Amino acid sequence: MSKLFRETPTFDILTLMLTELGFTGVADTKIFSANELKVDSSDTWAPLLEPFYLPCKAKRYFDTLSPCRIITLLRHVLPFHGFRLQSYERQHLGKKRTVYQIHPATPHILPEGGEIRVMFL
Repeated sequence: MSKLFRETPTFDILTLMLTELGFTGVADTKIFSANELKVDSSDTWAPLLEPFYLPCKAKRYFDTLSPCRIITLLRHVLPFHGFRLQSYERQHLGKKRTVYQIHPATPHILPEGGEIRVMFL
């Protein structure tokens, strides 16, 4: 158990959080930036997630929900369900910005003799 939570946040709250933020679920691997998140949707999932946090931490993270705070909340909740938030720095139109992507915490290992199939579109 993390030092942030009273108890582990449920998978249902994580999927609700991701769908309200504009993802299709935890398997969505699109690359996104903090500015692309739907911050106004936090009214639906934030009250459900807040009771899982310790009171002193909930005050800190849920006081004002900015895009950066939402990224932080994703970083807190995803590892409990076998995922992590990977960050990359990219140059776009001459400006450096940080982009994120959801990945499984442990990579998928093929059984011995397994086949790798790649489809090009």
